[in-house]
Amino acid sequence: MDNFFKHLDICLEQQLNVWPAAREAFSNLEQVQTRVLSSSGLALQHNPARIISTTAKVQPAETTVRPCFLCSENRPQEQIAFDAGDGFDLLLNPYPILREHFCVVSREHRKQAFKDCYEKMLQIASELEPGYMIFYNGPRSGASAPDHLHMQIGRSEGIPLVDKLRENEPSAKDEPVTIQPFGFPVIVIKGSDPSKLWDYVNGMTIYDGDYEPRMNVLSFNRNGQVITAIIPRSKHRPDCYYADEMGKIMVSPGAVDMFGLVITPRKEDFDSLTERQVLDIYRQVTPQQPKIKVGIMAAQEIRFCLNDSYTDGHNSFEGEMSINAVQGRLNWNGILLDSLTLKPHEHGSTFTLHDVTIGIGFHWERNEEQTFSGQLKFIVENGLVRAINILPVEDYLTSVISSEMKPTASKEFLKAHAVISRSWVLAQLRSPYRKKEAAGIATPAHDYILNRIIKWYDHDQHTLFDVCADDHCQRYQGRTRIISAAAQTAVKETMGQTLVYDGHLCDARFSKCCGGVTEQFETCWQDEHKPYLVALRDSSINEGALPDLSIEENARQWIMSEPKSFCNSADGNILAQSLNGYDLETPDYYRWKVEYSTEQVSDIFRRKSGLDIGDIVDLRPIKRGPSGRIYELEIEGTKSTVTIGKELEIRRTLSESHLFSSAFVVEKNTDENGNIQGFILHGAGWGHGAGLCQIGAAVMAAKGYTYREILQHYYPGTTLGRFY
Repeated sequence: MDNFFKHLDICLEQQLNVWPAAREAFSNLEQVQTRVLSSSGLALQHNPARIISTTAKVQPAETTVRPCFLCSENRPQEQIAFDAGDGFDLLLNPYPILREHFCVVSREHRKQAFKDCYEKMLQIASELEPGYMIFYNGPRSGASAPDHLHMQIGRSEGIPLVDKLRENEPSAKDEPVTIQPFGFPVIVIKGSDPSKLWDYVNGMTIYDGDYEPRMNVLSFNRNGQVITAIIPRSKHRPDCYYADEMGKIMVSPGAVDMFGLVITPRKEDFDSLTERQVLDIYRQVTPQQPKIKVGIMAAQEIRFCLNDSYTDGHNSFEGEMSINAVQGRLNWNGILLDSLTLKPHEHGSTFTLHDVTIGIGFHWERNEEQTFSGQLKFIVENGLVRAINILPVEDYLTSVISSEMKPTASKEFLKAHAVISRSWVLAQLRSPYRKKEAAGIATPAHDYILNRIIKWYDHDQHTLFDVCADDHCQRYQGRTRIISAAAQTAVKETMGQTLVYDGHLCDARFSKCCGGVTEQFETCWQDEHKPYLVALRDSSINEGALPDLSIEENARQWIMSEPKSFCNSADGNILAQSLNGYDLETPDYYRWKVEYSTEQVSDIFRRKSGLDIGDIVDLRPIKRGPSGRIYELEIEGTKSTVTIGKELEIRRTLSESHLFSSAFVVEKNTDENGNIQGFILHGAGWGHGAGLCQIGAAVMAAKGYTYREILQHYYPGTTLGRFY
């Protein structure tokens, strides 16, 4: 045969003629039972032979010690290897679940990796006759032989997902289209261009410890056009697979199961499974929008109002209430509790917290009354009552981009912010530092040596909730900020989209104004290099090369001038459209100046640092980052000299609130005898400067840049992926 992909029925016949065990296995398919569960076509198949792959040991410790059944030396003597080209063989699957079921197997024993077979997959799909499909199980997404590269081919009759894709005309768009036939996203790509498929897969998130995204992939030929469907996965098997006998359901979803035909080796599962249970299995093995716990406020007593009906699991409550801390426990209506969770009876219900402090420690600090949706949880933290809001991430994001900036900002800027805020918070949920905290392993955010204090502040300090609601993490003010249709649209149109670098989720930082150049991650936080958080000139490519601002003279020249930058905008309309009212109270954000007498700066430093080094007589930058931000500052006093860092600690200890940034140069005021009278700090920018510059991005959007172009500008080398 010139092309046996067009004559698979003949290949099957040749193989069955010489392999009795396979002939019996395929004959047994006639006895297989099928039961349709829903109008969507979702169905069950009872196939006892599937027990072998369903119970397969897939851990590396198991696969490395067993003989690989896909390697030529370990195959049954009767199994024919048809040369599929490009180093692959076509083999009959001896444990079929489809009427014609083959494997396309690498002759070389190498691990299951989509990058090594996706081109072959599309080539085969283009050659297959109608009624066939080729599919791929990821190494942690259903593959029973994750140690050996392979794909599978089979008849596609009765496969609900294929039926749906055949019935409906593919989108006219060249972009991937997302559908949800069974409650989870399926990404559909048309055409046989390998680069288009790989571009999408290369942007998917890789879980920690994995080497490729978790996924099942299907391709088939539809009227001469290849259609490919990608199903992102979160784990190999659902919880019910590992349950005790009373709750056990022996379903280990591979590609065919995810295509809507769930294979049940046990008759009892086939008889009892319901559509709801199958959808729950899907929910467990596919990425879902997580819920997030946001720490809102902490006080000795918290006053709040339940604007709708809420329950603690026993009773219903509504109206004005209060809760306080007594001897390390919560006092709730005279009852002492360790924690209290109030859940709304109906979606959309809200509660209001009184006297919420925002901008803690910064120059815009103030108290507000704030309203939230979702659950309200109270715990005791350091002797105070802590209020925590629990809600879905996408609801959280709608408020974040309306709290960080005005929801009246341009759509492309809001979309860019939705992507980076989503990326940041999901990265924090998966942070290795958070995992260490949960395991009781200390992750110090400081480096204390004699006369040297290097300290940074990051999200990992929160161990009783995921993130806080203030600038320490990212601003979240519930429904208090105006949630515009534009903000809702920006979140909806980017749902699940995240920034990805080298397959991994980006820790996408951002600040208010970079001052003309962004900063690298390690200047501000841990000594860890992130290739997408580096120093970049905040301007078009025509503005010239960036000078080395870690050199003191270059930093002085840069900061004392006002180079052209996106964030150096005098356009009041853009700022009024993009900045919240309390941010507009700060007009001099691009270049600023603070003047202190010796007495003032010495007193501030003594109170804010807790150190008494006498009267300050000199401020000497020791180390600057590539944006000119100081991350080690030597402070000489009349009693002693101390070095402090990193950037936020410098800002905190030299201001009643916080300096706008640590990108400043020092000018000394002296009397006629040369004695120090005070200091003038000439500074640039507002915030740490790493990642996206909010004002710069707002200006870019106003100039017509798309959200993708904005993200590429501030996070070089990243791609857009989808987390769920």
